[in-house]
Amino acid sequence: MKRNYSIDLFRGFAIIGMILSAVIPWSKEFPGWLYHAQVGPPGFTFNPDHPGITWVDLVFPFFLFAMGAAFPLALKKKLAAGNYSVIISGLFRRGVLLVFFAITIAYFNPGNLKGAVWINYLTSLFVFFAWFMVFMRFEGSPVKRYGIQIAGVLIIAALGYYHSQLLNNPFDKSKSDIIILILANMAVFGSLIWLFTANNILARIAVTGVIAALWLTKDIEGGWPAVVANAGKDWHWVYDFSFLKYLCIVLPGSILGDLLVRNSETINKDYTSDEKKQVRQMVWISFLLVVFHLVTLYSRALGVNILGHLLIGVVFYMLFRKCNTGQTAFYKNLFGWGFALATIALCFEPWEGGIKKDPSSFSYWFLTSGLAFVFYIVCDYLTKQFSGSRLISSIIKTGQNPMLAYCVVSFFIVPVLGLLQLRPLLDTLSDKSPYLGLIRTAVYLLLMIGITGFATNRKWFWRS
Repeated sequence: MKRNYSIDLFRGFAIIGMILSAVIPWSKEFPGWLYHAQVGPPGFTFNPDHPGITWVDLVFPFFLFAMGAAFPLALKKKLAAGNYSVIISGLFRRGVLLVFFAITIAYFNPGNLKGAVWINYLTSLFVFFAWFMVFMRFEGSPVKRYGIQIAGVLIIAALGYYHSQLLNNPFDKSKSDIIILILANMAVFGSLIWLFTANNILARIAVTGVIAALWLTKDIEGGWPAVVANAGKDWHWVYDFSFLKYLCIVLPGSILGDLLVRNSETINKDYTSDEKKQVRQMVWISFLLVVFHLVTLYSRALGVNILGHLLIGVVFYMLFRKCNTGQTAFYKNLFGWGFALATIALCFEPWEGGIKKDPSSFSYWFLTSGLAFVFYIVCDYLTKQFSGSRLISSIIKTGQNPMLAYCVVSFFIVPVLGLLQLRPLLDTLSDKSPYLGLIRTAVYLLLMIGITGFATNRKWFWRS
């Protein structure tokens, strides 16, 4: 099966959204929907009781969903060939490297170091280049490949020793990048569950239900779910039971991956002339469903939300009920999965005080999974219809190199601009006006996309 660029585009949108949300200036002059629903203007203080979601609250679950979709695409052939030892060793290697990445990102971020500013910037740059040695796949003998990787680890360890012992910045392995640590857990647990249910989607749905049930009963004293939830506390810097709730997003993503593999002969084609009009209609309805839920759930127009949701579902069914072959049938199937998950989510919405990202609610898991299914339809269309677009190509390349894209702003762009004395200029713009601060946002974002694309073009892929 050839590479699925639509998943790359999907992942690219997610990672760009993650970076964009991190570099938008915090200002009460901007609308609240530019930020996390629970951390918005005017005070930008976290309010766990505030329900609703914005586009910012979609980007991380969309990335998790894309991770799940990649399991079948990456592992199906190895599983069919019976390469179990290669698969298992690869999964745990991936988990270890992602934990290492999570810890080093948190410690060596220039904003967290306590040395002179220029030392902190240089340290972050050295760590960034050492990550190339750790995460790139080099050709040659095992001695060469692992030798380069070990050398990269040793460089990072030496920098850690310098800052912790000589500059008195204590190293604490429990302080890590929570997003990457969650991804490490999902990479291991999600892949293992997929392996055991690779040929049985119903079994995977059942596992998702079990995880949701465990989460629901974990706080009942004396019950065995509480024992499961409290296990592994000594390893909290690697694993936390609370991370497993995100399997309710990753596992539905793996179902998309299975559907892509099963229908590869159908979907790896251009649209026929008869399909094009219907596909465009499907894409617009899919995009409308995503935007509609963001607007109505953020504004808490819950009556409009449920009625509009059902109306969109009915309209989609009436328009495409006769689409039983080709890519329109495949899209209809994906929309059905997404609509079903979103409907389940809306049934949970009144519970836990409404849909929330932090702490994430049942409705959040299933709604984001459902919207991810239908947003994939949009991405697949864009990939096929605008394959020559430089914009689409740039987003795809970002999605093909997500680890590099995730850290390049903090570990390369900011240090370089800081050493060149350009960062204070950008910060001054932000201080003068939040609208001028958008210039800094644009600079960071465009440089991130450009540098990631440059590395991707040269096949400098970071792989865990």
